[in-house]
Amino acid sequence: MKKIAFISTNEGTPWCGSEELWSQTAIRMAEQGFTVGVNIKGWKPEPKKIQELERSNCCVVRRWYRSNFIQKLAFKIFKQELFFNWLNKFEPDLVVISQGCNYEDQGWMEACLRRNIPYVVIIHAAGENFWPSDELAAKTAKVYQSAEKCFFVSQGNVELTVKQLASELVNAKVVRNPYKVSYDVAPSWPKDNDVLKLACVARLDLYCKGQDILFEVLRSQKWKNRPIEVTLFGDGEQRNSLRRLKDLWSLNNVKFGGYVNNVEAIWADHHALVLPSRIEGLPLAIVEAMLCGRFCIVTDVAGNTELVEDNINGFVAIAPKAECLDEAMERAWQRRESWREIAKEAYVSVRKVIPRDPIDEFVSEIKLLVE
Repeated sequence: MKKIAFISTNEGTPWCGSEELWSQTAIRMAEQGFTVGVNIKGWKPEPKKIQELERSNCCVVRRWYRSNFIQKLAFKIFKQELFFNWLNKFEPDLVVISQGCNYEDQGWMEACLRRNIPYVVIIHAAGENFWPSDELAAKTAKVYQSAEKCFFVSQGNVELTVKQLASELVNAKVVRNPYKVSYDVAPSWPKDNDVLKLACVARLDLYCKGQDILFEVLRSQKWKNRPIEVTLFGDGEQRNSLRRLKDLWSLNNVKFGGYVNNVEAIWADHHALVLPSRIEGLPLAIVEAMLCGRFCIVTDVAGNTELVEDNINGFVAIAPKAECLDEAMERAWQRRESWREIAKEAYVSVRKVIPRDPIDEFVSEIKLLVE
C-alpha cells in the first residue's frame, strides 16, 4: 500500500479550522489501509486531535522548537537535518502540505523537489494586506507550479494568489473543508423574536476576523438603541483586548459565548451570522450557519461571496471597514421581517455548492495521484 505524508505548517495555534481537512483525510486514508505519516509542530498541552490521529494508526512526528535566539538561529541553519530529513526516513509516495495561508510554507515544498517526491499543497487563506516581494513571489510560483495540485478552499483565494504571484496556476483546484453540523440538520427558527440575535462565530483574532470592525459599528447610538444582541463565539489570544474594548465603548448588547463544540446549538438560538473578516478562505462559520438555515452578514473577502449572494440569501459589506459593515447591517435590519425567508434561501443555496462529504471527495483527489 502507498505511503502518504501529511505536513501541517501551522505554528501559530495548537489547533484551528485549517487543520481539519488534512487531519480527517489522514485518518480516513489510514482506515483504508494506506501507510500514513504526519509531521506537525509539537505543543504542550497537546491537542486531543493529535491523539486521535495516533489512535487511527497514523505515525505522528512532532517538530519541537526552542525559544532562545541561539536555538532559533541553529534551527534556521540546520532545519534540513532537524526536520526535512524525516522525508528520507518515511519515503512517502506523496506529500500533502497544509498551509494556513498562501505564504506560510517553511521550505517543505523545496525539500520535496530536491528529493524528487511528488507533493500537493492545501492553501486555506489569502489576504490583500500582504504582498510578496519579487523574490518571494518567484520562489512561491516555482514551488506551486511544481506541485501535483494546488488545492484552495475558495476560487477567490486562487484568483488573489495568481494576481500576487503574477503567474498562472494551471494545477489549482478548489476543494471544500469539513464542517461540524449535520448535512440534514433542520433547526426551527428561534422562538424569541423580541430581540434579534446575531452570532459572530470566529476565533478572537482581530487581524483576520475583524471583530473590532463590528464593535466600531455597534458603538453607535443607533445600534445601542435597537433590540439586537451580538454574541462572540470562539476563543483566541485577543479575548481580553476585546473584553476591554467592549467595556470602553459600553457595548452592553455584546456578549462572549466562548468556544462551543455544538455548533447546531448556536443556531438554535440565533437568527444570523455576522462575520467582519479581513482575511479568509471560505469560512466554516458561513457554511455551518447556512446549512443550519441561517443567513449571513459578511465582508466581501476571499470566498465569502461564493456562498453569500447580496440581498438574496444574505448581506455583503463591500469592504472590511466599519462604514461598509454598517451599511450592510442596516440593509439587513430594514428587512428584518423577511429574515426567515432569506434564511430559507441560504439553506437551499449552500447545498448546491457544499458536498455532503468533503473528506470523501478530497480522499478521491489524493488517490488519483497515487494509484
